[in-house]
Amino acid sequence: MKSWSLLLWGTKPRMRIETVMAATWICAAIAGGTLADEAEPPVEPRKREVFVGAGALVSSKPYKGIDPRVYPIPMFGYEGERLYLRGVGGGYQLFRRGGWSFGPVLQPRFDGYEADDSRYLAGMKDRDLTLDGGVGLSWRAKWGLIGLSCITDLLGKHDGQELELSYTAVFPYAGCDFIPSAGLRYKSDNLVDYYYGVRTSEARDGRPAYEAEEATDPFVRLAVRRKLGGQWSLLGAVQYEWFDSEIKDSPIVDKDYDVSFVGGLLYSW
Repeated sequence: MKSWSLLLWGTKPRMRIETVMAATWICAAIAGGTLADEAEPPVEPRKREVFVGAGALVSSKPYKGIDPRVYPIPMFGYEGERLYLRGVGGGYQLFRRGGWSFGPVLQPRFDGYEADDSRYLAGMKDRDLTLDGGVGLSWRAKWGLIGLSCITDLLGKHDGQELELSYTAVFPYAGCDFIPSAGLRYKSDNLVDYYYGVRTSEARDGRPAYEAEEATDPFVRLAVRRKLGGQWSLLGAVQYEWFDSEIKDSPIVDKDYDVSFVGGLLYSW
């Protein structure tokens, strides 16, 4: 039987990288839930927490001819007094007072495709992943955590920006922590057009040129964590994002949503 690592690294490079995407957003959901569960700002510095694990991801893709895929995934994160790493993204809290925090953030963007991923994308130029960076602002209270982030492309791939507003809460029930999140993602026209547009030179019969404009996508996410003995936990999460018409009207897109499912085993200390 193949090991997890052989299964993961036997896939195409982009597929390997996409598996880390799940580690990023599930760790963000769990960490966000932990912060939202803190009713009052701590008097002493928050205790460091490290968590690692492994699981599986079922991920859909909105592009024509690309079916949902199942990948083994690593899951990891670090929550320090000010520095945090969630999957392959992270940030630093420069300012923190009275439930408010503010500081720089970095996160990879795993959107895009390779032209040979689907026959419907033949003749298209690859759309590459990139690294986005910017600032994040959050406010936590007894009823949850509100987050706001503004990021821009740091590697000159899409040259666009994204603004995200989210709300996260924690509801303990029957030995589990239910961590729902909801929010909106505003994406600039450069970002949307890069990943979902069709250039004039890429137009074909049945695939006309398409210039996408800015888009606003709502999303919901639910993470569930069940603590086992010792430092072990079972976890699962699902994220669903509805696409704006600027994305779903693209001739290379055949879905009006993006959905991902994750499940795994986590160890923390």
